[in-house]
Amino acid sequence: MVVRHQDRSVRCVSRDARLGGIPPTSPGRKASLPVPASLVVHTPAKLNVYLEVCDRRPDGFHTLETVMVSIGLYDSLLFRRIGTEDVRLTCRHARAPAEAQAATDIPLFNGTDNLVVRAATLLRQRTASRQGVEITLVKRIPIQAGLGGGSSDAAATLIALNQLWNLRLPSPVLHEMAAELGSDVNFFLDSPMAARCRGRGEQVQPFRLPRRLHAVVVCPPSGLATADVFREWSRSAVASSADLVHQGAITQQRCGQPSVSQFVSTMQQQRGMGSDVLPIRNDLEAPARRLNRDVDAALGALRRLSHGPVGMSGSGTACFTLCQTATQSRRLASRLRLSQGGQVFAVTGRA
Repeated sequence: MVVRHQDRSVRCVSRDARLGGIPPTSPGRKASLPVPASLVVHTPAKLNVYLEVCDRRPDGFHTLETVMVSIGLYDSLLFRRIGTEDVRLTCRHARAPAEAQAATDIPLFNGTDNLVVRAATLLRQRTASRQGVEITLVKRIPIQAGLGGGSSDAAATLIALNQLWNLRLPSPVLHEMAAELGSDVNFFLDSPMAARCRGRGEQVQPFRLPRRLHAVVVCPPSGLATADVFREWSRSAVASSADLVHQGAITQQRCGQPSVSQFVSTMQQQRGMGSDVLPIRNDLEAPARRLNRDVDAALGALRRLSHGPVGMSGSGTACFTLCQTATQSRRLASRLRLSQGGQVFAVTGRA
């Protein structure tokens, strides 16, 4: 995540810098950096290269085991302090209106349902702050695509307003709020190169990769709501369990691994990146394909043209393939743009 204030640009490299952009302070100590009047944050997307759906939790959510990587596809947010107590949000596509409409059927939301507004509101509630902010969100990460754009924007809001409003909240407090906002927000607070995530995604264990990941991402013009995909997964899981009971062969698969551990180990080997050695897994792919034919078409196009592993990110509809080099990913993206609707991106993993 890149934070810019006034005429300075800061790439957040340390944990404390990422979580608020200022050094840690004690309650009686003033921050060492001046509080800016405005901030610009460029916040990344992610790919789920492994996603296992486990048991259903008492709170209604499912326990997940997932491996996520940050990729160089960014939304931009401008935060500006204002003299009222309002939280104002304006959203727009980075593309021209006609071009954006051709690329996606999904509208942008400026209201209280937007995770950016929810993050700002939660900060105000927890700190009793009466400060206001005007936020401009420029969208480049496709919506309802499983790329984590909304969660990334929410994490950027927590980080930026912690600094802009001079709240000086420590990392654990921000992570508690992130877990309330959504499953992937904790991952984006730190924006690691890659991480194994558990629970709803709030338990984040970063790890390093031997080199940058290169990928091509295909985003159909249509989207999928995460809740709809999980409902379809639950429905099919119940049906499968009923068949197994009828056959007298029901077994319980232990959630946890070694499978995800083995996957991480393969990723950390040089040969595992961009080759068929890497066993991409996403338990939500099958229900997403049943709900949206665009997912099936995107996966089919990638498998016809790519020599690397192919998968779907999150709950869809974005699909991807891993490549050996940036040149390979750019060439493949150019070929796919000739045949695919929606948007096609050649992306690189973040260092």
